[in-house]
Amino acid sequence: MNQVNWKLQEVFYFPESFGVPTNAARIEVKPQVEFQQVKGVCSLYGIYHISAHVGFRPGECAHHGTSEWVSIEDLDMNGENGYFEYAVPLFVELPPTYVHGNVEPKIHLSDVNAFVTDENALKVEWNVTCTYELHEPQESSSVEVITAPANSTSEESPEVKENVDLPFFLRDLKDAYSVYEVK
Repeated sequence: MNQVNWKLQEVFYFPESFGVPTNAARIEVKPQVEFQQVKGVCSLYGIYHISAHVGFRPGECAHHGTSEWVSIEDLDMNGENGYFEYAVPLFVELPPTYVHGNVEPKIHLSDVNAFVTDENALKVEWNVTCTYELHEPQESSSVEVITAPANSTSEESPEVKENVDLPFFLRDLKDAYSVYEVK
């Protein structure tokens, strides 16, 4: 299994009417992912679903927002606590050497942290790990041809033996199909 790691973050700011954010009482980030294979390109797509409970204190803070911040205009308020949800697009294109085998690629999240910045914005960070199989090149051909002994008098055509190392979706192909690997 191969794996690739990266770190993501989102910064949220809130209208002054909610007050000044003080903490993220509870934060969850969950990947919602689907695998797709289009024109030979394999990828994962979906969203990172963020749900957060944020504590506020009365007061006002001036925001000088940038394009890197996301404005949350709709909060479900319960006293001094607010709840919101947000979706971050997820798209991972797998390497060209990826061949879909028995195990679909997986996205795992870790180290989800949230804190209030000096600019009174909520910053959410998380690490992402994508695990996937890589096709291991075989030293021999994927199709083995067995010929009859030289002293045989019958004119039989050679038999073709199937390779069980093929990905699951190629194992049950009919005889009319051929599998070629382009290098």
